[in-house]
Amino acid sequence: MSLIPLLRSAASATTTSVLSVSPSGPPGPGALVADGLPFGPLVGTAALSSSSLSPTPINSLLYADDVALVGSASEVRHMLDLAQIHSLTLGYKWSPPKCAVLNAPSPGSSRFVQMSLYGQDLPTTEEFTYLGVPFDGKGISVSAMIKHRSSSTLAAMAQLHSMGLNRQGFTLLLSSRLFAAFIRPKLEYGLAIARLTRKDGEELNRAQDRCLRMLVGGHRTASTVVLRHITNLPSMTFRADTLVLKFCLRFNGLPDDCLLSLLSSSVSSSLLTQLRKRQIVLDYPSDAPLSSSRLASWLRRYRQDQFHSFLQSTSQVLIRACRPVLRVDPILYLPASRADRSRLIRWRMGWIPGKPAPCSCGLGDTSRSHLMVCTLVPSALWCCLPVPPTGYVGHHIDYVLNLLPVSASARCPPFWSALCQILCHFDKICHPDIEYNSSSAPGQVWIDKSSAAAVP
Repeated sequence: MSLIPLLRSAASATTTSVLSVSPSGPPGPGALVADGLPFGPLVGTAALSSSSLSPTPINSLLYADDVALVGSASEVRHMLDLAQIHSLTLGYKWSPPKCAVLNAPSPGSSRFVQMSLYGQDLPTTEEFTYLGVPFDGKGISVSAMIKHRSSSTLAAMAQLHSMGLNRQGFTLLLSSRLFAAFIRPKLEYGLAIARLTRKDGEELNRAQDRCLRMLVGGHRTASTVVLRHITNLPSMTFRADTLVLKFCLRFNGLPDDCLLSLLSSSVSSSLLTQLRKRQIVLDYPSDAPLSSSRLASWLRRYRQDQFHSFLQSTSQVLIRACRPVLRVDPILYLPASRADRSRLIRWRMGWIPGKPAPCSCGLGDTSRSHLMVCTLVPSALWCCLPVPPTGYVGHHIDYVLNLLPVSASARCPPFWSALCQILCHFDKICHPDIEYNSSSAPGQVWIDKSSAAAVP
C-alpha cells in the first residue's frame, strides 16, 4: 500500500492532507482501487506545474474540491514542493494545520521522511477520513467507518424523532419511508466498497434496529423482526449485499480504457476481486440483462427466497404469524383510526398482550392463547370472524389479519368491526389502568368510508 497525500481545497482556505506514505519504491496501484476510485467520477492523472518547471505528472484522485495524490515518500515530498510553488504562483495558500500524514514511519526510524509545507511540519495520524470514509495504513477502515456512520445516523434519527418520527407523530408507514429515504442512506454510505465481516454486519443491523425502535417507542432490547417485515424494510446486511452487487454490475459496463478497469486488470488481488466473491454476486445470473427493472425484480425474488428459508428454520411465533410475502402489511394503510391501527400494529409485534400478567377474569394470565378464551371478550364477536381451516395452528386473530385486502380502496370486509372490537377488548384487558377515549367506535372509519363510496 502506497502513501497517499490528500490535497483538500476549500472555498476560503485550501488545505493539503496526506493519507498514506510509503518510505520508498513506486506507489502500489491497489491503493487506487481500494481507497479512492469508487467515490467520484473525476478520477485520472493531473499535473501541478510552475513557469520555471516542466509539467510533472501526479497520480491523483479528484472529487470536487477533494484531491488525493499517490506516490512514495520521496515523491510525496516532491509533490508538496510543487504544490507550494503552484500556490504561491497563483496567489492561494494551503493550510498545513489541516493536513495529515497517514501510516508514516516513526520519527526515530531511518525510513522517516518529514513532510512539510511552507516550512511547517505536517502532523502524522493513524487514521484519516477522506470523503466521509476513514482510512488507515491498509486502506478503508471498515470498523471505523461503521462506527462513524452509526453514530451520525443515530444523531440524525434523533433529530427527526423530535420532529414527528415517533408513535405520537407520523404514521408508522410514513415514518418508515422517511427513514428509508433520509436516514438509512447515511448508514449505507461506503458499503458498496466495504468488505464486511459478520461482526460488521451485526453492528449495522443493530444501528438500524435502534432507529426503528425510535419509530414505535420500543425498549432497547425489543425485537424488530416483525417491525421490519410489516414495513418491508430489509436488514442492513442485505442492503450492503445489494449495494455491492450494483457496484460490481456497474463496473462490468465500464469501458476497457477506464482507469478502474485498467487498474483492476493489472492488480493480482484487488478489492473488486474480493467483492465479487460475495454470495449475492455469485448468485446473480451472468446472462441476465443489465436493466434497473430486471435487477429490482431479481432482488425481490432473491430476498423473498431468503425470507422463505428463514421462516422454515425459525420458531419465532410472531414472524411466522405474519403474511409470508415481502410487502407492506395492509394494517399500515387500510382506513383505520389511530387507536385501531395502533392495536393492529401492537398485536403483530406482540406488545398486545405483552408480558403475561394475571387476567382480570381470574382464569389465567394475559397470554395470546388465554385471550382467545377469556370471558371478558364477548363470545358473539368471535362468531363474526372467519373460521380458520382445520389444522391451522396459529392464532385466530392472525388468521383474520392475513385475510384483509391489500388495496386501500377495497370495501370494508364484514368482519372488520368485530376484529377491531376484539382487539380493543384485548387492549383493555392487558392494560386495565389506562383510560380509553375514542371519538369513534372500533372499526368505524373504514365502515364510514365504504358507505360513502357506495352512495351514488
